[in-house]
Amino acid sequence: MAMQMVLSKLSIGSDTLVKVGFGFIGTALLGYFFGPFWAAFASGADDIIGFFLGGGGTFYFGFTLSAIVAGALYGYWLHDRPVSWKYTILGVLSVTIIVNMLMNTLWVRLMYQTPWTLLISWRLLKQLISAPLQVVLLYTVFKVLVRVPGTAQLQR
Repeated sequence: MAMQMVLSKLSIGSDTLVKVGFGFIGTALLGYFFGPFWAAFASGADDIIGFFLGGGGTFYFGFTLSAIVAGALYGYWLHDRPVSWKYTILGVLSVTIIVNMLMNTLWVRLMYQTPWTLLISWRLLKQLISAPLQVVLLYTVFKVLVRVPGTAQLQR
């Protein structure tokens, strides 16, 4: 969870164009090592604790629910499965569509009354850029991890 909090503070890109954060790595690692239930639990707890430790912004439970679902999805696709492009793509794609495009867009719409067409078009552009980067980065991280002695026992 600590790594997830630190990674969520790091990003590349611009606030005015497309900004890609690294918090997804911590969520995916939770799913890879601990499975859907514990990844969901830890991701929800991380969202709440992170807010109270000075995460900034306004707390909205919808985003906590999004974090829980993302942890569960990564856990479903990555835990107890071989490291492969297939499962990495399925994990990122499911989080991108269900959490980032549907759930988070709904929360932003409910919070700020922003028109759907504006939200969807902008968020789709961002996801088309960030999802492939996430796939490559996660696959690389997992391939390095499987070579580190002792990490195989963590996934049980």
